[in-house]
Amino acid sequence: MKRTLFALLFCANTLAAQVANYQSEFNTINKNLMLGLGSYAVSNFVLSGIGYATAEDESTKRFHEMNVMWNTVNIGLAVPGYLKAVRGGDEITLEEMLKVQRKTETIFLINGVMDVGYITAGLWMRQNSTNYPDQEALYMGYGNSLILQGGFLLLFDAYAYRVHHNHAKQLPILNKVSFSPTKNGLGLRVALN
Repeated sequence: MKRTLFALLFCANTLAAQVANYQSEFNTINKNLMLGLGSYAVSNFVLSGIGYATAEDESTKRFHEMNVMWNTVNIGLAVPGYLKAVRGGDEITLEEMLKVQRKTETIFLINGVMDVGYITAGLWMRQNSTNYPDQEALYMGYGNSLILQGGFLLLFDAYAYRVHHNHAKQLPILNKVSFSPTKNGLGLRVALN
């Protein structure tokens, strides 16, 4: 009985340490992703600010205008996401970590579907710009921006999903603990490596 109790306590401590390490890696992944998104947004502010100021035609001005508006949203997501990842939060249980992991992967998948919608909307705006002669430059410029921004976000969200999904394969206990019947009852095996 003492051995069983010791083994269970040892497993609980090992699991808690593994979850804490996994959570730290999870936060580092998010921090790096948000740095990437924020850097993209800031570079868009600079390049599109210059592009807007130097554009000679209305369609190009509208393209750069939409890029700045779009990346206001990106920076609005990147800064709080980065700060949350840096803070890391309180240590959580394995069950809570599993929920956070699934939620994060689901968010990036849903975002990917939305990104396809942005690209489609941009293509529609470009295709139909001539149907709105008084706003043709706006439709063309905004359409081109939606295609660019949606394309970037599709790549970003696909990459973020893949990184998180691959990291999930390292979740503690899922591949380290196994139960098997023994002649005296149930055996617990924990791989410590």
